[in-house]
Amino acid sequence: MPLHNPLWEVSEPYLTAAGVYKAHDPTYGRYLLPHHKPHGSLVDHAEVKHTFRRVFLKPAAQFKTWAEAYETTDIVHSEDVQLTEDEIAAGHKHGGRWIFYSVWEMESEPEGGWEEGGKGRGKDLILIHGGVLDGLRIADPPGLSDYGLRYCPHVLHFLKAGFRVILPDLPSYGRSTGFVSLVTSEHTNCASVNSYIPSLNLLPSAVHTVLKDVAKWDIESGRGQRQVFLGGASMGGWTVMYYALKFPPAIIEAEDDSPSVDAAKDVKGPVPQVLGAFVLCPMVEVSKESRPSGVIEYLAHGIKYFAGVLPLAKAVRGNVSDDPRVEEDFFADPLCYHGLLRVGTGLSLLDGMTELHKNAEQIDIPIRIVHGTADRATSHHGTERLFPRLPHEDKSLQLYDGYEHVMLKVGIDEADDEKRQRVLADMRSWLVERS
Repeated sequence: MPLHNPLWEVSEPYLTAAGVYKAHDPTYGRYLLPHHKPHGSLVDHAEVKHTFRRVFLKPAAQFKTWAEAYETTDIVHSEDVQLTEDEIAAGHKHGGRWIFYSVWEMESEPEGGWEEGGKGRGKDLILIHGGVLDGLRIADPPGLSDYGLRYCPHVLHFLKAGFRVILPDLPSYGRSTGFVSLVTSEHTNCASVNSYIPSLNLLPSAVHTVLKDVAKWDIESGRGQRQVFLGGASMGGWTVMYYALKFPPAIIEAEDDSPSVDAAKDVKGPVPQVLGAFVLCPMVEVSKESRPSGVIEYLAHGIKYFAGVLPLAKAVRGNVSDDPRVEEDFFADPLCYHGLLRVGTGLSLLDGMTELHKNAEQIDIPIRIVHGTADRATSHHGTERLFPRLPHEDKSLQLYDGYEHVMLKVGIDEADDEKRQRVLADMRSWLVERS
């Protein structure tokens, strides 16, 4: 199929629904793309073990309503993968709707010894991709061009403290599939194209699905279930916060580290045991520099029902960093989405931010939020307004003076990298203290 061809992307849902077209590869060619060259240092690291997995959900057509399809976390199959051509065909046998993720760990003490005393051993850290993670790229809307392995430049920082790191690709990003076409009396517009999110409920549901699969995988392998920290930036920050609202963490019993009786009512799989969340530059409110004009938003509302996949708005492009290397690296990574913000995705973002503000008092989890005061993509003022409403006693907010949306920009030398190291040290210290 034509890649990122707007005319095709608008037409494809109708062709699929009519039964005249079916995509051979529901990731639209992303599944088999080679790793971005800068990620090779982690992928090929001699001391680091990685596992690629995918977990399958029921196809959208098997649900009666959109809400059920968006929010399902029922796993129909999961497996280790090697990113081969035959896995695409095999994926159709399990329904063709999957979430890809990777797991990274150091099984033995690294050269030079464990950092932070290895206090992260036995704990997981799941990092949810957002707008600009490795700092060498630029995004369209926050988080709408990314995928999990963009965290590669930072993973060793946590592995060396003993943490195991989990990197999912959210639905319609990276090597995960999008939302398969479905036509009902209410909606006629849902495609599997790159960077299309008809509802942000897809995102926390995908995270919950991955955490359930990791727990099941560990238990079946005789390793035992691990407790997990949540981490995310930009749209990933929104996802982490809404996850805590939608899937309240299980209460961990002091005696045996098992879920409470109430949490154990989830009989369809192990209950993720969440210890807390570290959130960077969350998508709580769009900065005035990046929000589309009222005319664009009005137009988007008018066409979302028949052309929701249409790329329309510039959004945050050019507003995440003043370092030109950011944009250069972004366009060099073929697995990133290089197009404009899609109509349906943009409106879902606005709805998601509204829901987060409405329900902030339900985000009851140990949490630390950091945000840059020079962020031109997501507003630190919105974060400041939301923070006092978070109910947990273990909460903190740190504003980093002069930081842009790219809080983890890899520097060209040690001095230039100091800002990134400061944020990473903040994050790891917070995690270690709660391990």
